[in-house]
Amino acid sequence: MFGNIYNFDEYVERRNTDSFKWDMVINNYGDDVIPAWVADMDFKSPQSVVDRLKRRVEHGVFGYTFRSDDYYNAIIEWYEKRYGTRIKKEWIVNGPGVVPMLSFLINSLTQPGDKVIIQPPVYPPFFRVVLNNGRQLVENRLVKRDGKWQMDYDGLEKLIDNRTKMIIISNPHNPVGRVWSEEELRRLYDIAIKHGLVIISDEIHADIIYKPNRFTTMLKIGIENVVVLNSPGKTFNIAGLTNSYGIIPDRRLRVAYKNYLESLELLTGNVLSLEALKEAYKSEEWVDQLVEYLKSNRDFAYGFITKNLPLTKPTLSEGTYLMWIDCSKLKIENPQRYFLEHARVYLNDGQEFGDPQAVRLNFACPRTLLEEILRRLKGAYEKALTIEHFKLPDERYEICRKIRYDVFVKGQNIDEKLEQDGKDNEAVHFLCKHFSEYVGTARIRDIGTHWKVERVAVLQEYRGMGYGRKIMEGIEEYIKTTNPKPIVLNAQLEVRNFYENLGYEAISDIFIEAGIQHVKMEKRTF
Repeated sequence: MFGNIYNFDEYVERRNTDSFKWDMVINNYGDDVIPAWVADMDFKSPQSVVDRLKRRVEHGVFGYTFRSDDYYNAIIEWYEKRYGTRIKKEWIVNGPGVVPMLSFLINSLTQPGDKVIIQPPVYPPFFRVVLNNGRQLVENRLVKRDGKWQMDYDGLEKLIDNRTKMIIISNPHNPVGRVWSEEELRRLYDIAIKHGLVIISDEIHADIIYKPNRFTTMLKIGIENVVVLNSPGKTFNIAGLTNSYGIIPDRRLRVAYKNYLESLELLTGNVLSLEALKEAYKSEEWVDQLVEYLKSNRDFAYGFITKNLPLTKPTLSEGTYLMWIDCSKLKIENPQRYFLEHARVYLNDGQEFGDPQAVRLNFACPRTLLEEILRRLKGAYEKALTIEHFKLPDERYEICRKIRYDVFVKGQNIDEKLEQDGKDNEAVHFLCKHFSEYVGTARIRDIGTHWKVERVAVLQEYRGMGYGRKIMEGIEEYIKTTNPKPIVLNAQLEVRNFYENLGYEAISDIFIEAGIQHVKMEKRTF
């Protein structure tokens, strides 16, 4: 049980605070847009941190400030308590942010023209800090096996040559949410040591881990050629205070970094950021409750997207408060722009991470806001679905024939002569189109006392996604608005329950048609 209960459901108005997440998007795209992008939570920081900052502000003097033993001890104790790793004060180095520190490390530990490996899809600044500092960017893309993102170790070794000096990793991984296991990190470390590579491990999301996953810092794997970067910015929502630290046990690397930092005269810290870190790293209970709330949001978002946007493929994050959503089956040029225009939700564009057919959702917000974001995404997804109907002659008929051939002739081995029964000319044909793809078809015929539904077919790769229901709804709406009367159909036995759920009743015994068991069903809604 928790001693204090923290309210993460509280909505905090962030507009008109010069918020990068909110105001910049609203200024560019309109005040009806909901931002769900940059890794910045919509929760207040722990009250203890706020109170400590208030006390420091009330002191009224903000002169040059150094990092005291209290500051370093806070980091040392946090690593021991939260990550089970004992570090030494002399290993800790400082910086104005994790991304600037990446840039400093590239400049201090490699030479212009050297190669640096990253593993896309990955945090966009990883690309920039390499290229902007005159190094060669090498991409060892993550691979997805059995639904799980993994490092491509074989591919990695093939990319390494005598100009390759460094690999930058994200752990937990942003954006795919993997929490790399000890075994995975050890295999990576062995490759790095074998080839003399420096490993820089960005561990800024290390506190946001969902059970049963366990975080392993790279420092547990080895200390030679290893640099770990971290900050309380993501965990405690204090990124705007711009402070970070590194842990470099390897003296050669540490001296090179510190010399570079001194050459830039970046030796003092922001007084408020130092106070915030010291207090934040006392707030374990707040973090534990935050992670529980985020896990609930994660599970809700994953379930909602899986059910209501089935063409997309969200990744169930093991860590971070970010969800990577594969939109490649939508077959649209820019999914991020589509959801911005049609849902008025601003997601991260996967292009910046190395995958233009994906988007990244930030679910670190009150549940009511997350629900609104997801409702909007669902609305935009459904908006792209249309049911077309026509009579012959019409060039779209060839699409119907192709779908029916794939489903019935190729898929069920029905004789093509039986499938093409010569009655298409007297029928009304329906096509279901979602985004740019035709996914299903059907036809109906007026047989006097009833309408008869026939040739209902959804392509194999689109089954189980609700398209059959949408086609039937389109048919019933057409009948209702043109010539209302009862509907009959011959349902294959295996989909009888589907039609029963739509209000159809069996009115015959089982019979064989085209070699398949059927039952005649009727609906008298009209």
